Amino acid sequence: MLKKVTCVRIQLGFTLIELLITMSVLGILMAIALPNLQSFVVNNRLSSNVNAFIGFTNYARSEAIVRNQQVIICAKSNGSNACEASSEWTKFETQMFVDVDGSDDWSAGDILLKTLPAIDTSETQTKFTRQTASQKIKFQSGGLSSINHKFDINAVSTDAAYETKYGRTICISKPGRARVTPLTSAACSAF
Repeated sequence: MLKKVTCVRIQLGFTLIELLITMSVLGILMAIALPNLQSFVVNNRLSSNVNAFIGFTNYARSEAIVRNQQVIICAKSNGSNACEASSEWTKFETQMFVDVDGSDDWSAGDILLKTLPAIDTSETQTKFTRQTASQKIKFQSGGLSSINHKFDINAVSTDAAYETKYGRTICISKPGRARVTPLTSAACSAF
């Protein structure tokens, strides 16, 4: 009696054609996804910075009301707590303090409440610019702002359309409310 021997062939890898097809499909998916991923990252960074600043201003306003004292937000000078006079706030920390002595600037008796880190110390990815004449946001004891404030925050590029697409304007009204709009050159209206 003869036994029939059956050979079973086991495939241990991929063929070259299967690998090339897989790499082609992956390449096409990456070509479609990468521009959208870059847009997602830039938008996410922008939204994060805007939301942090809005939360910061809302906290300052509530502290002015609770403490019944003036609270000031300003760009912090490097190496000290004095307020920076620059309209470019990108590379500076932003500080919030209770102006105990009413001097409208940081002094030894004032109470530092909170500090936000600089948005972009290298100033290569994001720009944060104060557009109003006042270098400080002052919330009076009732939570009112001394004037309307306008800040522009946008992605840095040599293309103005790119900066407009990835930019926002933050308006802070005299009643102390903050509003975010697409990047615009128009003045912030009262609301």
